[in-house]
Amino acid sequence: MSLSVSDQGDRRSYSICSSPGLTHGFELLVDISPAGLGSQYLQSLQFGDTVSGLAPLGHFTITDQLPEQSLVFVATGSGIGPLNSMITDLIQEKQDPRPITLYWGMRHPHEFFWLNDFQDMVEEVDRFSFYPVVSQPVTEWTLSTGRVTDLLQVHQFPADTGFYLCGSEHMIADVKQLLFDKHISEQHIHHERFF
Repeated sequence: MSLSVSDQGDRRSYSICSSPGLTHGFELLVDISPAGLGSQYLQSLQFGDTVSGLAPLGHFTITDQLPEQSLVFVATGSGIGPLNSMITDLIQEKQDPRPITLYWGMRHPHEFFWLNDFQDMVEEVDRFSFYPVVSQPVTEWTLSTGRVTDLLQVHQFPADTGFYLCGSEHMIADVKQLLFDKHISEQHIHHERFF
């Protein structure tokens, strides 16, 4: 969604990370560390303040146009935001029976702000799999290291799997090429970039 973040009409765009099933509001995933105009505006909000926004923007949704028998989500960094919305909607609201797999890459383990949530979902939902991977691990990190492409390289996928990618332009290009090399059709690769 696009939020008005100043009296001068400046706008900033943010990904909605909550499920469409949340009917009384919405949740945004925001990295406030750059301390830019939008971050400062959001940090200044008080409970009960009114905001002005345009939403929804974009077309990054689960396709119903193709027979995709399983779904794979690939995110790096805050690209997890819209994927969290999709996964939550599929599992909790739609009770979609298809196998759902999430690959989420970060630089450091402490950056996985939803790590426990997704690990809990693995315990609760037998058709959901989760692979967190870090590129700059610490000694205590016992899970996958490297990049999301390293994990995708060793896993096999049926030809009718739908892939949903969200992350940097470089990650999107690398994952798409890897999937092409695995003979996945471009029509089954859906993506959104963030900058």
